[in-house]
Amino acid sequence: MEEEKDPFALITMTIPKRAPVFPGSVGTFRYRLVRDGKAGEGTVQASVYENICFEKAKHIETESFPWTEEGMAQIRAWLNQKLQERGTQPFSILGGRD
Repeated sequence: MEEEKDPFALITMTIPKRAPVFPGSVGTFRYRLVRDGKAGEGTVQASVYENICFEKAKHIETESFPWTEEGMAQIRAWLNQKLQERGTQPFSILGGRD
């Protein structure tokens, strides 16, 4: 059996540098990263929410992590845990209808 890849492997120190807010998804699992401060000194707030835009989401879970290599590893682990808890469906514009 082929080993599963980490869907959050792209989350590294450089992601928060690209934009102050970085949204992402794995199928219908939505997440959002928001930086505060500078790399090595600041924090990155990670949020997960239902399959809707963040501004309209009602079930948001948020955690803050240091903006360090260790903090990025913690974010990846936290997102993987939340993905296991919340699950995902393949993304479909039609909402699963044929």
